[in-house]
Amino acid sequence: MKNGAIIKVGAVVLGLAALFGGSFLIATLIEKKLVPQETIEGAGEAISRTEIEASNAVRESVLDDANTLPTLDYNGHTYVYNENIDVLLIMGIDDRDVVDYEQTGEMHNDMLADLILVAVFDKESKTYSLLQINRDSMVDVMYYDVFGTYAGMLKRQIAMSHTYRPKQEDACEDTKFAVSHLLYDVEIDNYFSLTMNSIAIINDSVGGVTVTIEDDFSRIDESLVKGETITLQGDQAEHYVRGRMKVSNDPTNINRMKRQRTYMSALLPILGQKVSRSNSFAFDLFDKLSPYMVTDCTYDQLSSYIGQFSGYTFDRIIIPDGRSVAGEEHMEFYIDEDSLKSIVIDLFYVQQD
Repeated sequence: MKNGAIIKVGAVVLGLAALFGGSFLIATLIEKKLVPQETIEGAGEAISRTEIEASNAVRESVLDDANTLPTLDYNGHTYVYNENIDVLLIMGIDDRDVVDYEQTGEMHNDMLADLILVAVFDKESKTYSLLQINRDSMVDVMYYDVFGTYAGMLKRQIAMSHTYRPKQEDACEDTKFAVSHLLYDVEIDNYFSLTMNSIAIINDSVGGVTVTIEDDFSRIDESLVKGETITLQGDQAEHYVRGRMKVSNDPTNINRMKRQRTYMSALLPILGQKVSRSNSFAFDLFDKLSPYMVTDCTYDQLSSYIGQFSGYTFDRIIIPDGRSVAGEEHMEFYIDEDSLKSIVIDLFYVQQD
């Protein structure tokens, strides 16, 4: 299902808001962007437990309807879904530590999914590729009111798909859904998220990553000198892969994504070598990363992915074409549908005729 069902948000969100503070709370929620402006209609209507359960049942029906397409037609050919692949979603979250907002009592978390990668492992060719998705991509995301009730689908930056539910596992599941939904509901087997504190840990575990500095980092890190080739250490790695506005004065995410691809292309082969040469390297690294990690992988699944990263040949990093525009609140990236469909077929399907 490409477009999710849209349900009335006003009765769900603002009815409860009226019960817990009336117009002041309503105005505050809208001002803080916790509810969209269009939910003003219906303010003051009460909501019952039955209505809450019905709203959440709609969410389940959206999930049930999101089935991977068995075949796709493209350029006069029919393609069938490749059952011989494993798919892992990797998320970089823009906070230092993993915060379970459900435990803090806050209504929403503010941890955006700043880096979104889809790793596709081909078990026949023994290769893997990465699909990099712009965090500004405008997609359908699952939206919830401030009390956790499902309130429909909204067009938002895909990074925001991670912010509407307080528990981090739930937030990861919603980003996993948003990514899958964008990619014509392809099946994503597992997810793996890391916060910013993990960047230096991974970087230093391989002895640093060597890159050529092509941007002006003087405003955030004077040790990163434009034109020089340097082996990044510690915080330098984070500055290199995360720096944006103070580096290139580019409000879009395009330049930063290019640097991230450069960094990953240098890191992954070294990381694979380290893993293949030491039985304990990967699990020692995961132990160091565990305070900053959220995943639905079991131990056996993690072992399998580690084996694929180290034993398979890294093929390429792919990005969909599109255009960045300045929205009312932030930058918006609109993916070219032809480019996206071509990539989905290339990564997830095989030609049948």
